[in-house]
Amino acid sequence: MIDIISGGQGGDEGKGKISAYLSYKGSYSCCVRIGGPNAGHTVLHKGNKYTLKNIPSGFLNPDTKLILGAGAYTKPEWLLKEVEITGTKDRLIIDPMAVMIEDRHTEAEKNDPHFMSSVGSVGTGLGQAVKERIERRPIKFAKDEPLLKEFVKDVPELLNKALAKGEDILVEGTQGFKLSLFHGTYPYVTSRDTTAATFLGEAGLGPKVVRDCWVIFKPYVSRVGPGPMEHEIFDEAELSVYHHKGCEIGSVSKRLRRIGRFEDETARRAIMLNSATKIAVTHIDLFEGNEYPKVKTCADFTPQAKEFLRHLKNICEATFPYPQIKLVSNGAELEEMVIM
Repeated sequence: MIDIISGGQGGDEGKGKISAYLSYKGSYSCCVRIGGPNAGHTVLHKGNKYTLKNIPSGFLNPDTKLILGAGAYTKPEWLLKEVEITGTKDRLIIDPMAVMIEDRHTEAEKNDPHFMSSVGSVGTGLGQAVKERIERRPIKFAKDEPLLKEFVKDVPELLNKALAKGEDILVEGTQGFKLSLFHGTYPYVTSRDTTAATFLGEAGLGPKVVRDCWVIFKPYVSRVGPGPMEHEIFDEAELSVYHHKGCEIGSVSKRLRRIGRFEDETARRAIMLNSATKIAVTHIDLFEGNEYPKVKTCADFTPQAKEFLRHLKNICEATFPYPQIKLVSNGAELEEMVIM
């Protein structure tokens, strides 16, 4: 069966930690990373910090194959560096139609005021590469890159054979609902859709064998670039807590993230458009007194954290398909998690 991870806000919700946790604790034969190197997923485990632009966060499970589908974009040198850091050379598989971001893409994007200023690109070259793919320009695919030859396989064939054998697959989505090209805060969006249905297509999978759609929320909203935010916080002392304790600094851009209060309507639409069945909440430790190991069960949460979780539960119970809150992260490390 297939489980999908989607971001319910403006990105940076903690999808990397939740994906890593589910894979580490579960038995997924494959973890598929969607997207490109403009969005980093961070995993902390046993004191080691991994900031991953392409390698799936499920790499911590040694039995899980790590897959980039046809919708993926990467720079070979960045990808191979991550392979070395994570020690995953024998588990990486890349679809032949994954696109290679070239230096010319990065330079073109960095020199384009529309990309860099108007829509807030982080300048990796992904937007330019997507643009050229849509325009059917000559671009390089994984099948054309000698450095990646040993990793190239037919991903849809591999994934669907795994499903036919009764194996489980985790699809790790990119960015967040508000950044969807179709459903987000246009024009302050990314160059793709960021919802569960599109993640399946990019991986080479169909919807019939999806088991759970996880949507990830924080008790607040953040985003790196420009765009609307319902209740943005400007108080410097309050922002300092988010930026330092919450590590709200872009893992790729290195910019301080903008912070705002939780947006009920954003959460409702993210649940609806992703067909969410399960919810994970991260950064609950930003409410003082909820840090691990002080809090190990849901009964240990402070009144402020409990009130937020009740509020989110009410939104879930009023929004089809009525998902349940199942995981709450109360620290940065992989194991710092409360099971609801």
